[in-house]
Amino acid sequence: MSSQALTSNSTNVRNRGALQGAASLAWHRLSLAVAAAVAPDRAVDTAVRLFSTPPRYGHTPGELEMLATGTRFDVRVGFANIAAWRFGPAAAPAVIVSHGWGGRGAQLRSFVPPLVEAGYQVVLFDHPGHGLSGGQESTLVHFINALDAVVAAVEAQGAKLAGLIGHSLGAAAVAAWLNGTRRELRAVLVAPPTSVERYSGFFARRLGLREPLRRAMQERIERRYGRRWQEFELPGSVANVRAQALIVHDAGDTFVGIASGLALARAWRGARFVRTEGLGHRAVLRDAAVVRDAADFIANLVVFPPAPPRGESSAYAQPAPIV
Repeated sequence: MSSQALTSNSTNVRNRGALQGAASLAWHRLSLAVAAAVAPDRAVDTAVRLFSTPPRYGHTPGELEMLATGTRFDVRVGFANIAAWRFGPAAAPAVIVSHGWGGRGAQLRSFVPPLVEAGYQVVLFDHPGHGLSGGQESTLVHFINALDAVVAAVEAQGAKLAGLIGHSLGAAAVAAWLNGTRRELRAVLVAPPTSVERYSGFFARRLGLREPLRRAMQERIERRYGRRWQEFELPGSVANVRAQALIVHDAGDTFVGIASGLALARAWRGARFVRTEGLGHRAVLRDAAVVRDAADFIANLVVFPPAPPRGESSAYAQPAPIV
């Protein structure tokens, strides 16, 4: 098949996916509007299910090829098996990678080679309801519990945890886990969101949910999982962290705005900040400079600048090698 035909076919697939997504959103908006009018409790049930059900995408051939070079192991979390892969020597210090909502561990595969070369083992895994892991539901609490279970499994194998890398919701899970455990290590957070409640507002607006129903949805999820969302709001969400953090955020990220990363860097004691341009929310994971910065930070080879003070968003110093 010609490259032109491949491009045309890919475009057609994306267009069909966009149309199907728009139709699904319209249907959910209509059904929720009807349910809210005649059966509000059922509308809350539906909203909880939609909010807690991630999209599950298959791995690309390149991702599967890369995963095949690692050592597969499974971790049990509740009723779900978590699929995980180790790269590098099992006895080496471990860097565990946490992907975002609707993602897969293999999306962060670019971080593996430089960290293995630097003497670490790298562990990728799929969160519940994602990739090759079990389960249907997933929330920030699921992400935190899965991260905790993977850490425990890696340490049970005799490895020392040296660092964590997280993207998007996976970065929020890293921050919340570190705040709860007070571990002293190094963490890289790429495009981190900082408010579950604010995201739920965006979710509610897309589905046409009024605030009383959004609030009822939040309260039901909080009761179900035993964690209040206020725990994950700044500045309290990082009040107890002892880890050193590098936060990376692209200025053009349209999924999680750079203001979120800046706010987290300013609230996190001693955190460092790197701003990128032109990479958006996902390409940042494949950028060679970002990957190098993450590896250098984990290995403590470079001093990165802190976030600029409020009102000075353009003041970004260059990182300097540690001598």
